[in-house]
Amino acid sequence: MNKEKALKLAAVVLAAATIIFGVYFYFANCFNAAATKRVNFYYGIIFIVMFAITIYTLRLLILDKKWNYPRLFVITAIAWTFCMQFVMPPISGVDEVEHYYSAYHCSNIMMGMKDHNLGLDQYHGMIWTDDTFFYMRAEDYYMMPYLDVTFPYQYAVLANGTWIKHAEDLQDNVEVHNIAPTKASRYLVSGFGITIARLLGFGFAGVIFMGRFMNSLSLIIAGWIALKLLPVGKHQFFAFAMFPAVINLCSSYSYDNMSILFSLALLTLCLYYSQPHVKLHAWDLIILGGCVVMLIPNKIVYALFAIWIFAIPVKKWWSDVVLSKKWYEYCILGVIVAGAVVVFEKVLVKYYWRIYSLVFWSRNETVSEVDPSRQVWSWEYFQNHKLETFKFAWDGIKVDFWYNIKHVVGSELGHVMLNAKVPMACTIVILVLMIASIIMIKGNRIKKWQYVVLGLGLFICLLAIFIGCMTRFTPVDSQRIQISYRYLIPLYMSLCIILGTDAKENKVSLALIYIQNLALVFSMCGLLYFLFHLRDGMGAPF
Repeated sequence: MNKEKALKLAAVVLAAATIIFGVYFYFANCFNAAATKRVNFYYGIIFIVMFAITIYTLRLLILDKKWNYPRLFVITAIAWTFCMQFVMPPISGVDEVEHYYSAYHCSNIMMGMKDHNLGLDQYHGMIWTDDTFFYMRAEDYYMMPYLDVTFPYQYAVLANGTWIKHAEDLQDNVEVHNIAPTKASRYLVSGFGITIARLLGFGFAGVIFMGRFMNSLSLIIAGWIALKLLPVGKHQFFAFAMFPAVINLCSSYSYDNMSILFSLALLTLCLYYSQPHVKLHAWDLIILGGCVVMLIPNKIVYALFAIWIFAIPVKKWWSDVVLSKKWYEYCILGVIVAGAVVVFEKVLVKYYWRIYSLVFWSRNETVSEVDPSRQVWSWEYFQNHKLETFKFAWDGIKVDFWYNIKHVVGSELGHVMLNAKVPMACTIVILVLMIASIIMIKGNRIKKWQYVVLGLGLFICLLAIFIGCMTRFTPVDSQRIQISYRYLIPLYMSLCIILGTDAKENKVSLALIYIQNLALVFSMCGLLYFLFHLRDGMGAPF
C-alpha cells in the first residue's frame, strides 16, 4: 500500500468514526420516544446534513474529483449555517431579541406599514415615546415570549410550531408598544427575508427562520463572489468562515453581518483591482466608495477601512483612468470630485463633532450607554487622569486580547447570559488548521508595501474600536475594556486573507477543509450536549 492509498484509507476511517459517533450521540442524547415525531425530526435533520457534507467532502478527497473554492464554499456554508441555525435557534444570538424586532420593523416598512406617533431628532434619528408603536402579526407577537426561554425548551417550541402553515385565528395585526427598534437600514437583508415569509403566509417558526436564513444567504453569496475575485487568501477566508463563532454570528439576526459583508467586499475589490492585468475605470472609485458608505450605518468605525483603497497602486489610476483619453472617464471623475466637495461641506463640516465622537472619542458623554449609573473613560476624565488611563488601557488590552480570541475561535457562543460552549479541543483543532494553512499552502503573497497599507488600516480601526468602547461602554471601575468580540471579526477575517497566498486548489487545502468539517461535527454535538444540560436540576420555565 502506497502513501496516497494509506491517506485515503485514513480519511475513510475518520469519516466512519465521525458518523458512528454522530449516530450514537443522536440516539443517546437527542432521540426521545416520548417526544413528537417533529421534535425527533428537528434533531435528526441536523445530523443528516452533517453526515451529508462529511460524505461529500470525503468523496472529493478520495476520488480525486475536481473542485474549486467558490462552489465548495457555497455547499459547505449552506450546510453548516443550516445546522447552526437549528442548534442555536433564533433568540439565542447576541442581542437577538432586539435584532428580531428591528428586522420585523424593517419588514413593515417594506410592506408599506407606517409607524405611529414617531418623532425624529435633529439628525433624523427615531424618537420613541410611550405613544409610539408599530404593528406585528398576532401570531408572531404572541409566540415570541414562548420562544424566548432558556434551553433546551426552545427546540420543542420551534419543532412543534407553525412553519409553512400559519395559525388562522392569529393573522390580525396587533400594536407593539415599549419596543424601540433601531435603524431599519441595518436590517435590509433579514427584513427582506421576513417580508417574503409573511407574503407567503408562513407561520411563526417559518417567519423567524426566514429572516435568519436570508442573512446567511447574503453572506454566502458574498463569500462566493469574493472567492472568485480574491487573488490571495482564498483558503484562509474559507477556513475562517467555518469557525463556529463566525458561523453562529452569520446565522443570526445580528446586523454585524453587514459589517462583515462590506468589509469583505471592500478588501476583495482592493486586492482584485491591485492586480496588474485588471484595468481600472473611474466608476470603480464609486464602487469602492459605496462599500465604505454601506459600512457606516452598521459600525461607522469600519469606514476607516477606506485606507485600503491605497493598496491599489496610484500609478494604475493614472495610467488606466487619467491617461485613458476617454470622455466618459473624465465625466465620472468630475462627478466624483464634485460629490466629494459636497460631502465635505455639507456633512463633515456640519456634523464634524458627531462623526468624531462616533469614530474616535466620546467628548461630552460621561456615563456608559449600557449602564447610565456608571462613569466611563471620557475625554475629560482622560485629561485629568492620563497615566491612569494609559495603564488601564494597556492592562485592558492584554485581558481583552485573550478574551476576544477565546470567543472568536468559538469556545463560547450566543448572548452573554447563555455563553454556550463548544468543546475546546474542537476549537483548537480548527485554529491549528488555520495556522497550518498559512504556513503549508505555498504560493505568491501580496507585496510588502501592500502589507503596510492594509496593516495600517487594520491597526487604526483596531485602535479606534478600543478607544470607542472605552469611552462609550467601559466604566472607570471595570477590570477590562468592555469590547465585544463581534467588533473584531472583520479585522480577524481581513488579517487571515492578507496573510494567505495565491495557491490554487490542491490536495493539501482539500484535506484541511475535510478535517475542519469533521471537527465541526464534534463541535455541533458538544454544543448540543451543553445546551441539553443547561438547566439540569432546575424546573421548567413555564
